[in-house]
Amino acid sequence: MNCGTPLVGVKAAMQFLRRNRYFLLTLAVLLFSSVMAVRQFQINQSAHAERLEDFILLQEQENPRLTERRYQLLVQELPDLSDKALVDDLQRTAMLVKTPAPDSLLWKYHVGVRNELRKRSERRLHRVMQESGAS
Repeated sequence: MNCGTPLVGVKAAMQFLRRNRYFLLTLAVLLFSSVMAVRQFQINQSAHAERLEDFILLQEQENPRLTERRYQLLVQELPDLSDKALVDDLQRTAMLVKTPAPDSLLWKYHVGVRNELRKRSERRLHRVMQESGAS
């Protein structure tokens, strides 16, 4: 008598899977895609941090050609970086740049990051002012 009970549970589970297979497959693909998107975001952030550290090391070794190339790559990334990444870069470069040196690429990058943050803050403030004025 007891032998039939497990088969009923397996049968019910199989019916559930058959009835909901498209929903379950869609859910599995959505979950997989979300995990991969988060993973890619983390990889991109760590790659930027590595590029910044490489730039700092090249600056210290006084290798002008490679330093210039790395500087160009970092400056091109500025508009696409998150605010957190910009703040991290600003803090990291502020520790290294004690006095203004207009000919230093590290100083130029520091100023560029500061200007990008200021520009974003002004845009946010302008947007808030427009929203409060429109209300």
